[in-house]
Amino acid sequence: MKTFLLATVSAFVMAFAPGAQAALIATFGQTSSTNTVVATDNGTTTHIVVDDAIAAVTTFASGPIGNVQFSLDANSTDAAVAVGGAIIQHYAGTFCFTSGTDCSGTNYLSGVFDDAAFGGAGGPGLVVNANNPPDLLTLTSDILTASQLAAPSSFNLGFTDIATPPGLHINGTTIGAYTASFAGNVSASTVAVPEPMSIGLMGLGLLGLGMVKYRRQ
Repeated sequence: MKTFLLATVSAFVMAFAPGAQAALIATFGQTSSTNTVVATDNGTTTHIVVDDAIAAVTTFASGPIGNVQFSLDANSTDAAVAVGGAIIQHYAGTFCFTSGTDCSGTNYLSGVFDDAAFGGAGGPGLVVNANNPPDLLTLTSDILTASQLAAPSSFNLGFTDIATPPGLHINGTTIGAYTASFAGNVSASTVAVPEPMSIGLMGLGLLGLGMVKYRRQ
């Protein structure tokens, strides 16, 4: 009986103990009504740049921060591949949300990433997505602590309004040049707190252990 209750309590502790999971720490989007993303290509590689665009950060882990400067610099790292009706290509780069231009001033949130970008061929959109693990994504901030930025983490950036035609397309072996608008979000690690019911179940298990000890005495 005691062995059974010990196993039961251990199972509850393992099942409901605090664990790491991703939580939303920032949502953002450009304030400009015109395209601020510029992608250029040479038929082999594609270079994506957002140069000090004003972004509205509507959600932030420490509270809304309004408008900041957003910059992005990324380069393709392999050939674009057409899979069914989709186009996929990997990119590596950096991004920053800061109070000043050229990633200067207060660093609200910045990162280094190596990820995949994918979208529908001929379509007006493209999604850049990095998930750590398994992708590379390192986040830093002057506002948020290292524990708030730990893995598992993700950086999701959506490009819209890619001109059609030709829309999203392959030129040579890489995604062809385009302009676009952006919006996205960032998530990172947080500690889950057991629900009251979970705590109650753990308490019942511990109470059962106490009763067994009392009867043995």
